Amino acid sequence: MSFKTILLTSVALLVTGCTPERDQDELFAPQGVGVLVVDAVLIVDQPLPALLLSRTVAPNEPSTPENSIVSRATVIIEELGSWQMVYRESSQWPGVYVPEAGLIVDPEKTYELSVFTEEEERLTAQTITPPRFSVDAWVMVDTQSGAVVRQLRTFTELGNLVYEAPENQLPYAEGILEARFQIDADQGFQLGVFSLDLDSDYVIDPPFFEDEDFEDLERNVSSPAILAEAGTIRLPWFSIYYEGRHLYKIYRADENWFELLRSIPEGDGGLVFGGNAGDNFNRPAFNIQGGIGLFGSASVDSVGFYVHPAP
Repeated sequence: MSFKTILLTSVALLVTGCTPERDQDELFAPQGVGVLVVDAVLIVDQPLPALLLSRTVAPNEPSTPENSIVSRATVIIEELGSWQMVYRESSQWPGVYVPEAGLIVDPEKTYELSVFTEEEERLTAQTITPPRFSVDAWVMVDTQSGAVVRQLRTFTELGNLVYEAPENQLPYAEGILEARFQIDADQGFQLGVFSLDLDSDYVIDPPFFEDEDFEDLERNVSSPAILAEAGTIRLPWFSIYYEGRHLYKIYRADENWFELLRSIPEGDGGLVFGGNAGDNFNRPAFNIQGGIGLFGSASVDSVGFYVHPAP
């Protein structure tokens, strides 16, 4: 799942318009140009992530490393009451900052980000990591009756052999894949599905599809914001286009991540805000002081399975 896609879409629509008839000068929103953009997501029980730091550019300028990447900044992430980690800029990827040590992200902790640029700008943000998240059972249920017809094996049981387990061989569009788990409060989720076999064929063949329609299909897809009050989440088959190995992740998102997802409505052809730059449209909920982007966190559980063409 690409958080950068969400952020770049947000940035583009903050400084450009949606009506081609408008003159480009009318679309220009100077208050939305040159704004710092941060992209970093902390995952519980995983090492601290890399951080991407850039800035928005005018719609009439091409985005290049020279005018969008922010280098030589001071970047610090602190786990309040415990430790402080200084990030250094990657020697290979300007604008990408990496931690000096691989500390592990803890659940239910407060993390604070501080960024100081050479232009004397300051960006700050804070995230509270959610508790650990674990799915009790990944099951396939009958489409008509809702009865469980099989229970999938997990990474905990088999590691990467889950893709070969008989229980994890799924004929396309046969039954419904459901995750079942305990839920103790209002929780926000996002799903991510990753097609791992990059040379695998399609499992769909709609009669109305043209060749270019197939070319537009993504191997990695993500859902909008999801609430799971009943402690179940179902994976829709229409989000899977290819046969072969698939990795399915459920992210329990923190407030920053979930609010950003909910504040970006889905529209025809992608994420849209509506209106032209400078018009009265709702600003996404970035929860960043001194910039925009995403500094958030999540806990995650996942399962792997193999999709076969429909019989």
